[in-house]
Amino acid sequence: MSNSPLSPSPAGFPPTTLTPCPTPPSSVFSRLSQPKTVAKQLEEAAVGALPPNPTIEDLPKITWKNRRFVQEDLLARKGAKGRKSWIRSHGTFLVELNYQDLPIGHVWCCNRCDTRGAAEFFSVQATSSAADHLRKSSQSSESSPGDEGVIDIYSGATPKRRRLEQSAIPRAKIKAIQELSVGFVIDSDVPFTIFEHSSLRKIFNHFDSDLVLQMAWSGSSVTREIHRLFEAKRDTIKAELRNALTAVHISFDLWTSPNRFAIMAVFAHFIDQLGHQQSRLLALRRQFGAHSGENLAGSLIDIVHEWEIEGRVGCAISDNMTANDTCLYYMYQRLDASMRPGDIKARRMRCYGHTLNLVARAFLFGKDAESFELESDINGMRGLVEQDLDHWRTKGPIGKLRNIVKFIRSSPQRSEQFKRVAREQDHEEYRLCEESTAELEVVMNNETRWNSTYMMVERALRKQTDIRAFIFATQEEEDGARRIPAEDILSSEDWRVLGEVNEILKPIYLQTMRTQGWGKGDSHGRLWEVLIGMEYLLEHFEDWKVFYSEVTEATMGETQVDAAERIATASANFRESNGRPSRVRRLPARFEEDEVYALPQQSQPPRFVESALPLHSRADYSTAEKGSASETSQKSTLPADHRAYIRASINNGWKKLNEYYDKLGESPLFAAAIILHPRFGISWLEATWVSEEQLAWVRDAKAGIKDYFTRWYDANQGLCEETRKYDAAPRTMGQEDDQYTQWINSKTKKAFATGGSVGELERYLGLEPQDTQDAIQWWRDHRASFPSLSSFAPDVFAIPAMASDCERQFSLAKLTLTSQRLSMGADTLEHVQCLKNWVRQGGVRLGSWVGS
Repeated sequence: MSNSPLSPSPAGFPPTTLTPCPTPPSSVFSRLSQPKTVAKQLEEAAVGALPPNPTIEDLPKITWKNRRFVQEDLLARKGAKGRKSWIRSHGTFLVELNYQDLPIGHVWCCNRCDTRGAAEFFSVQATSSAADHLRKSSQSSESSPGDEGVIDIYSGATPKRRRLEQSAIPRAKIKAIQELSVGFVIDSDVPFTIFEHSSLRKIFNHFDSDLVLQMAWSGSSVTREIHRLFEAKRDTIKAELRNALTAVHISFDLWTSPNRFAIMAVFAHFIDQLGHQQSRLLALRRQFGAHSGENLAGSLIDIVHEWEIEGRVGCAISDNMTANDTCLYYMYQRLDASMRPGDIKARRMRCYGHTLNLVARAFLFGKDAESFELESDINGMRGLVEQDLDHWRTKGPIGKLRNIVKFIRSSPQRSEQFKRVAREQDHEEYRLCEESTAELEVVMNNETRWNSTYMMVERALRKQTDIRAFIFATQEEEDGARRIPAEDILSSEDWRVLGEVNEILKPIYLQTMRTQGWGKGDSHGRLWEVLIGMEYLLEHFEDWKVFYSEVTEATMGETQVDAAERIATASANFRESNGRPSRVRRLPARFEEDEVYALPQQSQPPRFVESALPLHSRADYSTAEKGSASETSQKSTLPADHRAYIRASINNGWKKLNEYYDKLGESPLFAAAIILHPRFGISWLEATWVSEEQLAWVRDAKAGIKDYFTRWYDANQGLCEETRKYDAAPRTMGQEDDQYTQWINSKTKKAFATGGSVGELERYLGLEPQDTQDAIQWWRDHRASFPSLSSFAPDVFAIPAMASDCERQFSLAKLTLTSQRLSMGADTLEHVQCLKNWVRQGGVRLGSWVGS
């Protein structure tokens, strides 16, 4: 019996049961005395996992006759790209350790000898000894033909570049630190060369100089690691999209970067396996060519193919540009040729935030707000200061305020003077709380920022005393250029108009803030809030519209009772003659292929039903909190021209809001988001739409959701196909019977779709509103009762109300693409922003310790 000791298990790993050898030993004792081969020990080590922050002691050890080794690939060596010698295919490279677990040399172990149980190790300072061993044993020969390769093998010439000695730091630890370093760079928007800073390197050297030597921290190394990480982590995001519980909805928008590139951002929106709303940046890609719909569609198709979600694309969320309509038509047609124009319209979601911005701009600047802002931009680019001031004065108190704010912020001296005046005013009023530096400033409006004009007005009203004091102080200046022009000085009536504007725009601002992101719980940014929010805002505008429609000079001297009666009379007259036009009634899908003439009807303005909202959302829409126009208005103190200005502004904002309210009828999903919410159901629409015509809206909403559900989700697809074939059959009846034929066909379709029994949707519509705060979880809990609807409903809830993720990403990209980094490549910018989004949203992790 041999005296050689039993080979211990690798450090940190439990002993592994020995498996029979191909040729069994003659006895148990001889079996125990036989040491494990190097290959067997490597195989056992491969199944282990390293602990966090591993050291060389944690690496699995290979033992052979009292010698200890670790696999060379597990230790870090800066600049190493892996061994390329031909002997690699005939053996294993190892690092020998001393008793202190420190590397003492690199060796090569012959596979053939190891298999026979007689492992031999050769130094790899040069490969000649290993090559001689292989040739002498006639086991192999060098694969490269020619004498030149043989000469290179046997030559002991020094390599052109001296290799760094093998470190005692595990490669896994180096990789984790590199990922964390890149994560710091992309998340903090610091230069890629930050780790080359001498002071920072000195700090690191104080902690672990050996680690610093092994790290590749140059700017080019960071760039390469960013690209490598993007490719590696993209597979994780692809798996997340592949395993999503819902369809993958996309939002997209265009942006002009600081280095004058046209950039398209594309986001994916879905619900993950845990039932959580998720948003992932798929691309921040340079858009070449014209911004035509067909060209944009080509870019979207490429991105969809790249992410392998061709069969999972749901709806698309974008702004109201006409080119986007064309873009989505081409995109969906290429994804699914069976889609009809009505199907594509149903999946075209208009960004709610963009709509609110258009409403606010129409209120402030009139019907052609875009032309007004464009002319202002042109004046600014051409340096036509006086023309620009005159241009803004045409917009009344809003224009005057803008000119005052521009005057204050046009130079550091004026800004400092305003702050000094503000501080003096604070001291005179003995305020208990001192304002911060930011609060001392006035806010300038910005056309690219939603609600910026409202914020300018809101801050100006809070700083009204300071602005008045500043204007008074500047009037004492002898130099006319240092005084605010008399045409821009705000009168007391102008300030009251600004107060009215503030009250009217505030709900739009709050709606934007509420729905621009993903909040916690069952609110904030959800699709069901779009229709409810627009109903809320329409009533808000109608309240103010009715209030200002009854203004005459004679009412100024009336008593409160008489005034109240006149308001009630004016309200009734308004609803009879100038009432809210009916939403363009969307024909149910069963009539889409037929020509049906719908008689124009007029509706009564509905009252917003707060009691139908859940308790946690009611406060955000409460009319008690916002107050009616008669409670907050300062109209009675305004002259006639100012009242006419506000009345015209209200009409402009209301018309724009009503225009986009009508467009909601193009897709059944806005109403479906409310109907499929267990807390609301069909009851909310029935309680809100109460007039005769609005009851037809309820019927349209029911028909729309039924048709959409039957076409895309109903399990009985065969019957649906038969229905479409039946509908396509040529008619033989006369023209006078067309409506009768449509009525018969609609009943026939319904019979085919339901199979003569009550379907899932009918059973759900019959339910009372449910007491739940999580609609997605409710549908997951009721999957057994509604197997098809429980797929439809989460798909709807995964649709965001806005494409605001794109806008936020553009702002983040601008922080990365600073004036010193304008030469950054488009690919690098995309990879940085994608990784930043994935890490911040929890899609991927950086710096996780990898196993052996």
